[in-house]
Amino acid sequence: AASHARRADPAWLVWGLAAGAAAVMLALSFGTLGLYSALPSPWSEAQNVSYIALSRLGWPVGLSAVAYLCFSGQAPLVNGLLSWWPLQVFGKLTFAAYIVHPVVMYGVNYSTTAPIEFSDIWFAKSFTSFLAWASLLALLLWLLAEKPAANLLALALGRLGLKG
Repeated sequence: AASHARRADPAWLVWGLAAGAAAVMLALSFGTLGLYSALPSPWSEAQNVSYIALSRLGWPVGLSAVAYLCFSGQAPLVNGLLSWWPLQVFGKLTFAAYIVHPVVMYGVNYSTTAPIEFSDIWFAKSFTSFLAWASLLALLLWLLAEKPAANLLALALGRLGLKG
């Protein structure tokens, strides 16, 4: 009988993937830190275009490397951290807030007839109100839509004998 056991990848490949994924994702997250606070930008147009174009490819490549290492069981600490139930709930709520925040921003910004006077205080107030409303809406969506749907799915799968 043929064995379907998966051989572990060599250590140099695992560490190389982990280091490459970390480098790419950190560079994309913090590579432009402070770059756009100075006008004109210290980067040339070619550098800006290259960064913007390649960052759209770099993030999923880095994320795919992390996912591969987790799915293949070669990054148990990362997998354990990402599978921890409080982070799963936090991830669902932040994703829902990400999805609904444009609606919240549109509603807040277009609910006034007074012109916006941009200032540090205005940015702080706006950010805080957007965060609060998007988080509240995300929580309501999770409680009223996602959690009941997940419970119904678990119930249906349990009746079919498919619950793992």
